[in-house]
Amino acid sequence: MAAVTTIPYHVKAWIYSEHGKSSVHVLKFENNLPIPVTKPDQVLIKVVAAALDPVDFLKTQGHHQDSHYPFPIVPGYDVAGVVVKVGTAVMKFKGQL
Repeated sequence: MAAVTTIPYHVKAWIYSEHGKSSVHVLKFENNLPIPVTKPDQVLIKVVAAALDPVDFLKTQGHHQDSHYPFPIVPGYDVAGVVVKVGTAVMKFKGQL
């Protein structure tokens, strides 16, 4: 398997900046967002496929706010892709990049 050596300068993502009655009303597509900063215990994934699950739907309505990050929020923790960067505290993927 070939290693991914380049990281793009921007990403495309569905985001929301407010809570609402339905995901349809709050989700907006952005095609020029900055790459997220990778914290020491995180990995950066080049996403190939993603899904919104029922928890994402509830979060767009304002449920589970204790686990929310500040707006804007990129929903979707169900992803498939390639790890392109690892934080300094991550050991599992270091030898594979």
